[in-house]
Amino acid sequence: MKKGILSMVFCLMALSIQAQEQGEVRIQAGGDYKLTIKDYGSHLGFEYFFVDKFSLAPTLTVWFPEIGNSFNMNVDLRYYLTEGVSQLYIMGGYNNYWINTQPGDPGLSQTRPGANFGVGAFIKATERFGFNTEFKIQSQNTRWPVFRVGAVYLLN
Repeated sequence: MKKGILSMVFCLMALSIQAQEQGEVRIQAGGDYKLTIKDYGSHLGFEYFFVDKFSLAPTLTVWFPEIGNSFNMNVDLRYYLTEGVSQLYIMGGYNNYWINTQPGDPGLSQTRPGANFGVGAFIKATERFGFNTEFKIQSQNTRWPVFRVGAVYLLN
């Protein structure tokens, strides 16, 4: 599994990512980890720069709890503080968390809307490929701290 992921990362590094310019679109996929609950998830999303240095980044995370299933949808506003190889940003946004601890039973599914805020960094590897790390706090439940790592590809 690790060799397959590593091979995929090296293949994608042959591609290329530009600065944060209006109209730029990036796609992202990777892993999430809830630090207090010790729960793993996988996310997929995209980022659209509607003006220079500002972007909207909707993301869907599928969590893998021991019992049941859960999903998390984030829509974040990001502001980039730096440009170049290492691009730091601050973010805040809306999220909704769906959980079902007994799948198949009607009425046990719950939804928990909330807010999140945090910081992140995009690190360019090539002109169209890079990595993203993010640390944020989600307001649902116990104010989950979430750590995210992902691979990013520039579409245009």
